[in-house]
Amino acid sequence: MKRTYSGIFVSIFCLGLYLQSQQNPPKITLIPVAGPVSMIQGGGGNIGIVADPAGIFMIDAMFEGVSGEIREAIKPLPGGDRVRILVNTHWHSDHTDGNKAFGPGAVIIAHENVQALLAKDQTLLGGQTKALPANALPSVTFSDKMTVYAGGEAIRLVHFPHAHTGGDTAVFLDAWKVVHTGDMFFNGMFPFLDVVNGGDIDSWVRQLDILLGALPSDTKIIPGHGPLAGVADLKAFRDMLSDLADLVRRQMKAGKTLDAIKAAGLPEKLAPWAKGFLKAPPMAGIGLSQPREERGPVSEGQSVQTWSSSHLTRLTRACG
Repeated sequence: MKRTYSGIFVSIFCLGLYLQSQQNPPKITLIPVAGPVSMIQGGGGNIGIVADPAGIFMIDAMFEGVSGEIREAIKPLPGGDRVRILVNTHWHSDHTDGNKAFGPGAVIIAHENVQALLAKDQTLLGGQTKALPANALPSVTFSDKMTVYAGGEAIRLVHFPHAHTGGDTAVFLDAWKVVHTGDMFFNGMFPFLDVVNGGDIDSWVRQLDILLGALPSDTKIIPGHGPLAGVADLKAFRDMLSDLADLVRRQMKAGKTLDAIKAAGLPEKLAPWAKGFLKAPPMAGIGLSQPREERGPVSEGQSVQTWSSSHLTRLTRACG
């Protein structure tokens, strides 16, 4: 039987998350960014840290299984003996499963859509993500913007609707010219697009335009995945998303299936983006982002509705 694009997409994504979270032991690295701000990489989505004698301000929490290594990494920092505030940039478990370790004793903050998803069992691309326990759920939510304080400075939380998901938050550490984008930015690699829970490729590009317009040129950016970045890297990612959306839109308007688009291969300028845990772009998700009248067939013998219900349910717990 011919293997569909969706199967390849799910397998690659799951393998990437599995390898990141399950290697023995995962390599957790603390990377200084600016002033009291650091980035942690190695066991899921990137974590942002603001060291504060009153307690650590943490952005995202990776997987519970690497929490011990994370605690060791932050222990030497001012306030490193406890996490005081934890912000979830979105709901995916490679950013929120660690809430179970760091949430008790901390104030967890997230967009209201994130809290709603984490409070109930969810199905996404292949398996179930169990609801988080009460002490790992966000206890403070917001709908648009919020300001909190750490390290003696104001930190802005801003919701960017319908980008990677429907609950994305960017965290602006303005005093240090740093922003944590969550998975609105995969640095140097193709992203995952969660259309089931509000993600939309065209809106994502528009939200990145808004974000880029708000950043000083020398801003340091902590992406959801990939190395520490600058504004030029974010702009390149934005342009790649736009080019990819245009490519899929044109081909689908011409009546091609996503299998046919995939079989044609990537344009040369997009090939360098296939170096992350996704070796191919999320074309099916992009197809589902298009207006219904522009979608065309999703794959041979499959309608958009069939793809959405049978294949967009195979990821988070199957991978994590």
